[in-house]
Amino acid sequence: MRAYAYRRLNPYRGVVHVLDLGEATATTFDGRTWHLRAEDGQGWLRPVGVWVEGEGVAAGTRIPNELLAALESHPPLPYPLADRMELWLLDKAAGLPLALLASERPSRFRPARIDPEWHPFALTYSAFRSETLARREAVVGQAHERHRDWLARAVNTVARPYPAAQWFLRRSDGSGEGRTGLRLPADWQQRTLPAEAFPELLVRTDWNNPLEQSVIRDYHTWLAPLLLLLPSLSDVSRAWLEAAACKEPAWLARIHRLLPRVLDRQALNAALVAARMEAALGESANPLYEY
Repeated sequence: MRAYAYRRLNPYRGVVHVLDLGEATATTFDGRTWHLRAEDGQGWLRPVGVWVEGEGVAAGTRIPNELLAALESHPPLPYPLADRMELWLLDKAAGLPLALLASERPSRFRPARIDPEWHPFALTYSAFRSETLARREAVVGQAHERHRDWLARAVNTVARPYPAAQWFLRRSDGSGEGRTGLRLPADWQQRTLPAEAFPELLVRTDWNNPLEQSVIRDYHTWLAPLLLLLPSLSDVSRAWLEAAACKEPAWLARIHRLLPRVLDRQALNAALVAARMEAALGESANPLYEY
């Protein structure tokens, strides 16, 4: 049995944790409900049921006994990220990583067609609201395009025209070994970039224009509960993301079992109490991982 995790990217929607037995797998988005798949006899993994921590099988039939046994005694969550091959959209001027487009486990990596377009949210998700853009709209008396679209255009413009993207194998120290990609100069394909060249929060935070920088901060604040699932965050980043996530208690309650680290346990516990109160009132969290 292998236990590992990988990120759901472009758009980023959190971290999936996997128990992999080869011929059967269990995956969870929240550390409580596991979705089960098993081979159908023709080499395809098909859905076979749902298993819930503390309750057992919630749905399904013909679930392999080996998979049920693995779920009953699985290693403690969270699991280490295995998707160390990363595809980055590159800044046109500097040629450095701008936004993370995709990732893969090194053993499964195969070069394929690259779509060099970064998406902050799924196209069906329209709830994102940037406080920065809202204030600007109030001053000028005119509404922008949807804040989601404004953000996507601001980031993707930095990579244009003719955007380039590159795969990197991330080392244990955070540095990245360059691999193949799209529209790369020949001398970039074997380059090595230091850890600080890769944005910690999946899209660059250092911008010359204060407007773009503030909107990116709003984006990260919006995603705070899901960004806390990333294991390599600095204490500085984790601290302000925790503060932001505690203002979205229902989101935080959904994924708190998968948090690799918590700096302020008291604040987290208070947020979980608030989430239970919201649930009792029937309020919805509108979480991103449902899109």
